[in-house]
Amino acid sequence: MSVQVSYKKQTLFFVLLFFVLLGTVEISSRIYEQVVPNCVFLTSDATAHLDFNLKKSMCDQKIHLKTIDYPVDGYEPNQTLTTININSLGFRGDDFELVKDENTYRIFMIGGSTTFGTGATSDDATIPSFLQNEFKKNNYNVEVINAGVGGANSFEEVYKIRHMYKQFDPDIFLIYDGYNDSRGVPEGNFDPNFSRDDRAESQRSLLHLFIRDNLQEYRTPYVVFPILSVYNNALKMNDEVYQKNSDVWSSRWDEMCKENTVDDIKTIILLQPIVGTGDKILSEGEKRLANGIMETTMQKQLEYHAKTLPIVSCDGSIDLRNTFDGVSEPLYFDEGHMVDLGYELMAKEIYKKIIPIISEDLLN
Repeated sequence: MSVQVSYKKQTLFFVLLFFVLLGTVEISSRIYEQVVPNCVFLTSDATAHLDFNLKKSMCDQKIHLKTIDYPVDGYEPNQTLTTININSLGFRGDDFELVKDENTYRIFMIGGSTTFGTGATSDDATIPSFLQNEFKKNNYNVEVINAGVGGANSFEEVYKIRHMYKQFDPDIFLIYDGYNDSRGVPEGNFDPNFSRDDRAESQRSLLHLFIRDNLQEYRTPYVVFPILSVYNNALKMNDEVYQKNSDVWSSRWDEMCKENTVDDIKTIILLQPIVGTGDKILSEGEKRLANGIMETTMQKQLEYHAKTLPIVSCDGSIDLRNTFDGVSEPLYFDEGHMVDLGYELMAKEIYKKIIPIISEDLLN
């Protein structure tokens, strides 16, 4: 003889089950946040040779690095952290004169955090610093300014060139680009009255805003949303989107190069590598990164960017994605940032590629 359970009891059972499930997911999310480090620099095989306390300090300093967001994202001047120094003009490294010496060739190297040198153990271990050393070794009086800013892409960089950096009288703009633009290329021109935070806020859903404003103690969305967003963005990518992004990217630099030529300033575009591009011999950690869904979409976007080269209006547009072919040492600690050795090898390659383009200027 079967016993029929009332609908009221069934409903109560499923409600209780639902809350148990929510609680289980929440507990799992909190464990995930505790177990999975929020700074991959600590656990990468590329950083295994570094002292743990140094790595921990380098992770922590990201929290203390002060930024500004007007007229465009950058760094507050006069900061001294564990491995990062921001000078009186807001650039990483030593101070330099606003008006350059007439016998100095000034390179402004522009890019995102890979130019800035996220992961470098000192100001001297960034690509701009290593590049300046290459010129110095060959007796050239060249000054390389590190104008990298975390998160910057072509959208912001063009604005900075037009409205901020020409006051420093550069002889050449060296654009180390592609990593941030492989995530998507905003169209139009940058509006200084609309910050990164404003743009991010405008793209958030009502559900996202409700959770942020009312459920801050509930950790599940903060663990799940970033994971889901990666998959969501990947699903949106197709050949048409890749091509459109690349057309916007290359057209933007084409226009900027023409403007700089009028101002007698050279411009060289450098398409940078990320993990999985080229024929680098990948470490186990790099293999896991290279096969991630976000990384594979970024790799494909860079392929489309490369198809737009050369940008004929620029003095040079160079594909650097094969720089690490045959290198077996682990260099990447995430999808695009490297340890000191990677930045040094990249600087050497950049020097070899650009010296034929600017050698006559240097001699003059």
